[in-house]
Amino acid sequence: MSKREERRGERRATILEIAGKCFFEHGYAGTTMSAVAARLGGSKGTLWSYFSSKEELFAACVEEKTELFRTELVQVLNSGAPLRTAIEGFCRRFMAKIREPQSVALYQLLCGEGTRAPEASRIFYERGPGVVQALLVGFLGSHVEAGRLSGGTALEMAQVLISLCTGISHQRVLLGLNCPQGMMQPPPPEKIADLFFRLYAVDDGESKRVA
Repeated sequence: MSKREERRGERRATILEIAGKCFFEHGYAGTTMSAVAARLGGSKGTLWSYFSSKEELFAACVEEKTELFRTELVQVLNSGAPLRTAIEGFCRRFMAKIREPQSVALYQLLCGEGTRAPEASRIFYERGPGVVQALLVGFLGSHVEAGRLSGGTALEMAQVLISLCTGISHQRVLLGLNCPQGMMQPPPPEKIADLFFRLYAVDDGESKRVA
């Protein structure tokens, strides 16, 4: 990489950092390219040379925020990994991710922006939850084809597993509410895997012991 390319990469990272703060502070609809440029301390021309629109800038911010998580999921959902190990690993990482303060803040932001700026919700879904679901569908599909899972399509299985990981406790987190004493806490990954395999494993005993 040349020095010019390195400087451009650093500048792009700075733009994304500042733009991310603007989106979190003012929302998607309340953030303008002019405001980002002013906070950046450069001209609007400089910003536009990197990103041609606010939509493209927001998409790049989401891409950056989710890149590491996607990489982790690709490693967890390795086709060569034991099925049960991969399912438990996915549940553990996914449940931790959706409850991180930054993830919660982004969900809350988009819930409030949905009607005013539906393009923001679309961008987030396509680069966040949509990618997670696609990775999971691909992984589960290979095990359906191998005869280890049955009882539904890979998409149905993925949606059920994601729903088991979110549950009512995640709704309370998004609403800023603590779980009251006595209320069920999120089940551990091992329990979610048990429920999943009861629904879809061709041989539940085998899935617990080997997969």
